Amino acid sequence: MIRTTIIGGGSWGTALAHALRCGSAAPTLLVRDQATADMLASGRCRQLADLPPLDPFDATTDPAMLSDTDMILVVVPVAATAAALQLIAAHATPMTTTQTPVVLCAKGLVMESGTPLLMPELAGQMLPATPHVILSGPTFADEVMRGLPAAITAASRDEQAIAAIQQAFSGSHLRVYANHDPTGVAIGGAMKNVIAIAAGCAAGLGLGDNARAALITRGLAEMARLAAAAGAKPDTIYGLSGAGDLALSCAGPHSRNMAYGLALGRGETPSAELAEGRHSVAALAARGHELGVDLPITAGVDSVVNQGAGLHAVVAGLLARRAGIE
Repeated sequence: MIRTTIIGGGSWGTALAHALRCGSAAPTLLVRDQATADMLASGRCRQLADLPPLDPFDATTDPAMLSDTDMILVVVPVAATAAALQLIAAHATPMTTTQTPVVLCAKGLVMESGTPLLMPELAGQMLPATPHVILSGPTFADEVMRGLPAAITAASRDEQAIAAIQQAFSGSHLRVYANHDPTGVAIGGAMKNVIAIAAGCAAGLGLGDNARAALITRGLAEMARLAAAAGAKPDTIYGLSGAGDLALSCAGPHSRNMAYGLALGRGETPSAELAEGRHSVAALAARGHELGVDLPITAGVDSVVNQGAGLHAVVAGLLARRAGIE
């Protein structure tokens, strides 16, 4: 069995732990407090409390385990990823640092010293000698927790790291496809959250299904433009981590980013529940500006979420743009 450490005991970390133990791995969840560890040991997850309990999960609060593991999954929000990487650096042995794959599961960007960084770029700076992989794709945690089938992408330039992840999930209900374009996969995962907020806003404003379809399609075009400018493969955007995840995130309020936009469109206060798109949109807009890429939907969401712009004015501005060639 592949010994796997999962940093983070939230819904996605717990769902991945369940998939791994249905596959070829022995996962242990590293969490911040004993109360979370105790709940996981009872087969439950706080964020998925409506689901029936499963077999007990192995959970601990002791980071010393990071020195003796075959694989580390970082399954915390984007804003907490740097702290998790620091934890790995502090407790990993030299062998762990150079041979143990670190799998990044958050979808978004962070601002480091004024520079917007994708998750693979952050890991490359903080753990330069460590093989890292980004795991991304169209997955709702509650469905994975219930054992429903899903497909996801493992992207890295390290073939052995990808193979290790595919082996770890082998036999589970989570099918892992290999990809060698981590930048493109990271951009798809980050941007689909922002487009889902825009789609939610359109639905909340009552603009209809036509408008939502247009936003999804033009959002996909934004994703491809940014991917190409960042040196990624534009075709990556039309795979699981781009078009697949975008379709899922824009399908309805089951998506937290879609639900966040829906509340904005209705003039309501969005739920405090995590919607990564609102945290990453400013960094995405900055990355687009840095690369000279036109990202009108991203810029519009940024102006609403971070700059106090009115939704109706932003929609009017988007509709007033000169129509170009598809």
